[in-house]
Amino acid sequence: MRYGVGIDLGTSFTSAAISGPDGTRMVPMSPAVIVPSVARRGDGGILLTGEAAADSAGDPASTSRNFKRRLGDPTPLVLGGSTYSPAALMAAQLRDVLATVIRISGEPPDSVVLTYPAIWGPYRREHFTEVPRLARVPDFRLITEPEAAATHYSSERRLGDGEIIAVYDLGGGTFDSTVLRMRGGEVEILGTPEGIEHLGGIDFDEALFAHVDQRLDGAVGALDPADPESAAAIAAVQAACVRAKEELSTEPDVRLSLPLPAGTREITITRLEFNEMITPSVRLTIEALHRTTASAGLRTEDLSAVLLAGGSSRVPLISQLVAQEFGKPLRVTLHPKYTVALGAALVSARPAPRPEPVPAPAATPGLADAPTTRTPLPPPPPRAAPEEPTVRVAAPPGPPSRRKWWWPAIAAAAVVVVGLVAVLAVATRSTAPGGPLPLYEGGAVAESFAGYLGSDSNWSGTAIPPEGASHPGEIAATPDGDGMRVVWNGDSTAQVYLQTTNPEGSLDLTPYVDGGGALVFEARLNAEPGEGAAEIAEHCHYPCAGALPAAKLFGELPVGRTTTVKIPLSCFTAAGLDPERVNTPFLVSAQRRLDVTFSDVRLEPDTAEDPDTRPCTSIR
Repeated sequence: MRYGVGIDLGTSFTSAAISGPDGTRMVPMSPAVIVPSVARRGDGGILLTGEAAADSAGDPASTSRNFKRRLGDPTPLVLGGSTYSPAALMAAQLRDVLATVIRISGEPPDSVVLTYPAIWGPYRREHFTEVPRLARVPDFRLITEPEAAATHYSSERRLGDGEIIAVYDLGGGTFDSTVLRMRGGEVEILGTPEGIEHLGGIDFDEALFAHVDQRLDGAVGALDPADPESAAAIAAVQAACVRAKEELSTEPDVRLSLPLPAGTREITITRLEFNEMITPSVRLTIEALHRTTASAGLRTEDLSAVLLAGGSSRVPLISQLVAQEFGKPLRVTLHPKYTVALGAALVSARPAPRPEPVPAPAATPGLADAPTTRTPLPPPPPRAAPEEPTVRVAAPPGPPSRRKWWWPAIAAAAVVVVGLVAVLAVATRSTAPGGPLPLYEGGAVAESFAGYLGSDSNWSGTAIPPEGASHPGEIAATPDGDGMRVVWNGDSTAQVYLQTTNPEGSLDLTPYVDGGGALVFEARLNAEPGEGAAEIAEHCHYPCAGALPAAKLFGELPVGRTTTVKIPLSCFTAAGLDPERVNTPFLVSAQRRLDVTFSDVRLEPDTAEDPDTRPCTSIR
């Protein structure tokens, strides 16, 4: 039987559905159909996921939950003494889901469609494409979760051509708001999807947990998680809070019996109390949906309905406030937790879209043909036969044009096309560097690059506008003369980086590597650094990267004096960088207090042997 499968790797739960000649249906991966998004390192180092991992959640040191929120975080997760990337844990869950699908169906699927939050930017999406590759899924497609939800909804209730709906998608870990229009039986995104990275059912659970602890005079918070008995009690309270949240969707109040080491305690929580806890967060989601609608040039009255998707949208307060605010019919599928997987399965049963041929542009001396069509998020192919656009870079023939450190969303597509064509035009003049390649110069990023911040609160990446940007309490970047001052507070891992503005492209830096090139930048330490880790890296499409420990380097910089730092590119290639497909030529990550002004960042040929160039070993 030919069939396709749609998989929703959610923050809290994972679901799968298949679509074939017999229709579309959920895959019963457990008595509850869905399975928890949990991973555990079992005996012999085997990674267990789903119910097998949740059943052994009494070993918190070997168990990880909510790891989808950490996707893109360079800090590894430690399970039972072994380290894993979030992508590796998601890949293990994907492998187990597909194994269950094949066992139930009797044969492998013909196509696989995976879903992801619409608010994820290029950095996060790039990391997500690594998940199916690690799971050895040879052929897959990716679509956004709201698109999948709307596809399923349109199968239940026929939407008219041109009909516009807003999707309010509140899952376990993220909130997405998207406006979609039906065109020829397909959904298209209007405006700019918006959302809240860390807002979902998990946060409602944590609000209940904090409320319970307060009602118990801090008895839960005082428990030591390292003590097995206390850890079991904490886990029991957390599970009780999850059940309370779900029961309050249908009951006016719930009574909790909490087994603490000092004795069982009982408390009652009402729906009114719960509503008070979460109302500020729900208001934020409604504001985001308003902004998404406005970004499409639409008014509330232009919408035909608001579709509620995601398991957390079943909280009664949400439908109440959304209905009051928008005054539009609310559409809810029978099982909101299944909506995304069912929609993805419907997409999997359709033929994969083929890029339409585009007439070749008029011949232009010295200009290579640039790709003019895009297939959403193709997996990076083997190095020997790259499908992604790869450009060879050379020093520009004249003074480089500059722009400030930002990438406005409204002009993103134009920047991608123009930037790629400009680099390709330069590339045809030479395959060897004729001079420095500027990345950041004179207080502005060079053409074809953009600057971003990333941290625990948002690994999708925050573009840095001219006035600077910050992730409060984690990292901030502000203009400082001809440079950019970056301040890490040291409480969490955060990073600043320069990335190509073509999300599917990369730079071939082989001429710079072969030409004895180096990464060169000016750095001024503005204050004594704190203790902790730091790295300087160049990336070549995750997980391909060359990262160098830099705690020693920043610890030795003189405070208050600008220093030229030169690092041979061979140091990065020795650490794993593929120079033929570099997409992030400059990244600094730290988990320590650090205050540095960076300026004049560039790649310079014939610099690796300079007397003041640092040997690779001196950076560590």
